[in-house]
Amino acid sequence: MNTLPTITVVTPSYNQAAYLEASLRSVLDQNYPALRYIVMDGGSTDGSVDIIRHYADKLTHWVSQPDAGQSDAILKGFETASPASGDILTWLNSDDVLLPGALHTVGKIFARYPHIHWLTGQPANMDVEGHLRLTSLKVGRFRSLIQRGWYHGRGLGFIRQEGTFWRRSLWQQVGGLNPALHYAMDFDLWRRFAAYAQLVTVDQHLAAFRSQPDQKTSEIDRYYHEAGIALPAATRILALPLRALFTWAGWPLAPRIVNGVAYRIHGEQTPSSA
Repeated sequence: MNTLPTITVVTPSYNQAAYLEASLRSVLDQNYPALRYIVMDGGSTDGSVDIIRHYADKLTHWVSQPDAGQSDAILKGFETASPASGDILTWLNSDDVLLPGALHTVGKIFARYPHIHWLTGQPANMDVEGHLRLTSLKVGRFRSLIQRGWYHGRGLGFIRQEGTFWRRSLWQQVGGLNPALHYAMDFDLWRRFAAYAQLVTVDQHLAAFRSQPDQKTSEIDRYYHEAGIALPAATRILALPLRALFTWAGWPLAPRIVNGVAYRIHGEQTPSSA
């Protein structure tokens, strides 16, 4: 029987008391036997620290102090866990949640399939009251198109940060997050991951993204500005006009159509499950 790998989860947070406890509970209630859970609070003043203290004995580490933004907090969180930082890594924003059974599913897959270096689940959304909306994508993601930056949210959709997990060796290989990015750091990270490893899509909902008014990802113009900065000039010319095309078309089937065309061109569809 394969031994379950250690999974390190870092939660960056700042003034998210309304949702923080649900996020913490979603990780701790996994009852995963090899969990390292680190909470990096940016000096919250809204009662978040009291919530974190309540769960402190169940956390590997937590701190509440000013930071230079989300990327900085995540990087410091993983550095805090070193040298035994865990075999598998992810971060979970303090308003998102892991879904039941996620960590056991992820741990078993990585233990059984050593050739898998990063994976992602099916997309799920949650409103401010906690109501879930599950969707399922039966198309894979293409390594070459991830590298080119085509999964930027429109056209081919996002690669969801919540519910994406990777081996520590891959994180170290690409050098982790770019601390200069505050909105599109995951987009940039996926591009660099894809230069070394194929993304596997698991046919299970692993985590849910919470839509709520104060989210910084609602500042879409800043996201696309950073995404453009993260792309090499030659790639930027190809990727961003695709976004404009589908924004103009407003065509919900566009991701499926383009994925089909891309598969015929590139001949490399990611497995739908492990």
